[in-house]
Amino acid sequence: MSRIGASALSVVLAAVLALAVRTDALLLVAAVIVVVQGLLASAPSPADARGRSIPTPRSAATMSAGIVSCAFALHPRLLLGADGSTVGLEGFISNGVFAGVLLGVAVGVFVAIVSQMLRRDDRRHLVLSTSSAVSLALFASLASAWIGATRSASGPDVVTIAAVGLAASLLIWMIPIDRYVCAAAAITVGAVASAAAALVVGGLPTWVFGLAIGSGAALFAILGQVLARAWSQGRVHASAGWGFPGAMAIAMAGPIVYLGGQLITVSM
Repeated sequence: MSRIGASALSVVLAAVLALAVRTDALLLVAAVIVVVQGLLASAPSPADARGRSIPTPRSAATMSAGIVSCAFALHPRLLLGADGSTVGLEGFISNGVFAGVLLGVAVGVFVAIVSQMLRRDDRRHLVLSTSSAVSLALFASLASAWIGATRSASGPDVVTIAAVGLAASLLIWMIPIDRYVCAAAAITVGAVASAAAALVVGGLPTWVFGLAIGSGAALFAILGQVLARAWSQGRVHASAGWGFPGAMAIAMAGPIVYLGGQLITVSM
């Protein structure tokens, strides 16, 4: 049941992203990504060997990292700094995403450390608690890659093609059969759906590009759900059972979509 709920959520989020990018609603794309980051922040705390939850302050670190990375993806010119300062062109080439991810993770690490210092217990399992918060901060930062893909050349086409492949693959992933067979079928269907979408949009991307980005987005979306379910360790309440895995699928696919947008930019 958790696979169905998580996949359905991912499909809805992908559909909203595709709709937003086709209507040039960049702020709506950013809003969807913030929702994804909020769902990531709701991830369950890690458990010890006895299955007991370890106190892990994670929401502040996750959301601060996500918001910082979103800000730089939306406004790459923030990388220029104050008037009179000089930087290279890397910030513009990467649409602010690579630098934004690094800065977002840096902020997330700082906030995670401060949150650990504010704990009023005996700070049991400090390393595991801190590493979990930092990992969530990284995932939240990666989700902002969807914004960078939107801002690239042929961004609406790239995001639409990737979203179609991701949604199609996760519809197959809902089927309750052997997970290896299901994963292979889901990736294949995702690649074919993206190739068909590339032919329909009629822009710069070709069907070969659709196959590549569709299979990549499908693969990492499924890996995101598998990782999230392993992280949740059988806990089935809303945030762990479907909210967190559904958001992880979107976050993990983000860098693949962004890379596709950059490949289109280079080919131009």
